[in-house]
Amino acid sequence: MSVNIVLPTLSAWAASRLTGILESKTQDDFDTAFDATFAINCNITVNGKPLSRGDYKAQLLQQSAAAPEESDAVVNIEGQTEVEVGNQGQLSGLVGIFYTTLSDSKFLVLGAPTEGRATSSLNLVIEPTEKNPQNPDLRIRGYFDPRRVVLVNQVVAESTYHVTIPHASIPKSATAEKSTSKIELGPGPVKLPQNFGMKFQGPFGGRFGPGPVRLPQQGPFGGHFGPGPVRLPPRETGARSERLPGDGEFGVGPVIIPGETFGERKGE
Repeated sequence: MSVNIVLPTLSAWAASRLTGILESKTQDDFDTAFDATFAINCNITVNGKPLSRGDYKAQLLQQSAAAPEESDAVVNIEGQTEVEVGNQGQLSGLVGIFYTTLSDSKFLVLGAPTEGRATSSLNLVIEPTEKNPQNPDLRIRGYFDPRRVVLVNQVVAESTYHVTIPHASIPKSATAEKSTSKIELGPGPVKLPQNFGMKFQGPFGGRFGPGPVRLPQQGPFGGHFGPGPVRLPPRETGARSERLPGDGEFGVGPVIIPGETFGERKGE
């Protein structure tokens, strides 16, 4: 009695093969994975245009990590579904996959690699097209999967590229704490000769500025009340000297006002 190995489901097989193609690191790995997935006479349509098997292979190569300008690629399966066709179980059916591909370029822009993103909806028709080369009389046979993709209908969005700076590319020593201690604020102070500009310096040698500002002489009440009284010559004011009784022996005499008297009159 022979023992058959259980094959993966249609959707699991398609997702595994697609991931293996796009995440291949070398050209040989890519060719092996592609030939193990797509049949020789596969019919392919991408964005409504028919493509040959060779053209489709070249297009997938540009999205994979095996491309000459790419350094890495990651496939994210967002959703998948399957429908069995005929009475062959998981050997024949339809598979739908929605996925995104993220790829890093080997070329740098502003010192950082560019990242490409492709979003795609992939519909596949899978059939058992390959013959098992192993002897059917063997009790235990090795793994063999005859399934291949015979029809492809794919809608893929244009890849958009943007610059990303990976965290690993920033040196650990270039931290904020260490960088602040090395900040330079300029070439430093300018050293002048000792006798330079002595007449413009203050009593403290210029340490607190060029010294006090000397203002012109102000009035008796300071500058708040103007520049002080205006003195006019006597010829302009008409003033003349006066002599009061007493010749000034007892100081300036009283001011006599016409019609007024001093004290009281005797006898009244």
